[in-house]
Amino acid sequence: MAGVRYPAVAGSFYPPDEELKEMLDRFFRDLGEEGSERRITAGVAPHAGYVFSGFTASRTYKAIFEDGLPETFVIFGPNHTGMGSPIAVYPSGKWRTPLGDVEVDSEMSMAIARLSGVADLDEMAHRYEHSIEVQLPFIQYLAEKSGKEIRIVPITLGIQDEEVSRDLGRAVFEASEELGRDVVVIASTDMMHYGPMYGYVPFRARGDDLPGRIKEWDFRVIRRVLDFDVEGTFRELREMNHTMCGPGGVGAAIVFSRLKGAVEAELLHYTTSYEISRSTDAIVGYASIVMRKA
Repeated sequence: MAGVRYPAVAGSFYPPDEELKEMLDRFFRDLGEEGSERRITAGVAPHAGYVFSGFTASRTYKAIFEDGLPETFVIFGPNHTGMGSPIAVYPSGKWRTPLGDVEVDSEMSMAIARLSGVADLDEMAHRYEHSIEVQLPFIQYLAEKSGKEIRIVPITLGIQDEEVSRDLGRAVFEASEELGRDVVVIASTDMMHYGPMYGYVPFRARGDDLPGRIKEWDFRVIRRVLDFDVEGTFRELREMNHTMCGPGGVGAAIVFSRLKGAVEAELLHYTTSYEISRSTDAIVGYASIVMRKA
């Protein structure tokens, strides 16, 4: 019998109690009516603590809700812990947050693992990983607004390159076609990680110049994503030695979106942790992006 994946970062990355609902209410205070167009194929959302990146992430989910919620969210997140399979599809069961449980779409999980040349069915990689968990309260909040039962397919990536992106984007597309499943892909990623805390100081700047420089570097990557350019995205990352943590999921989202007929991508919001912390010792960039069909 499939079990429950319990929250690993409730109380640190986001509130563990009723304060979570209150925080989401603030993020979504401008939420419109649920739509039915279903043009959005994929979204990019950050996964830092909600105080830093929660509003930015909410912009992705607001756009998806107003476009129309899918049946299943396939959520790619980087594997920060190093545990489990390098490419790990969560097989079945439920994921729990303070807002309740959300069901894993086991049929979709099995199909993706079967159609992929690199993925395994594995729970261990997900046990303590935060990058997918922090996406779930946004989905649960909006599912409750809608009254729909939304399912998820969590996939962690310990290997992130062009080949993996193309394999997984294609596998998700083929699985969704085979099962007739209405899917939106979420690429969970933060952008530039700068500072001694991350062991990464590729350039020096003073005071308020530093966030601007990080934004400049992030936008070199973001422009490639907005052009659906997988090769160009990875080339920019290599050339800058950029520390974006989830490029594999973003690449998979691009590949899936192109196969679904997406023709436009939009940057909805961008910020850095500096806006909250005012510290230049460690700065991380955050972006909200959606991809749409015509």
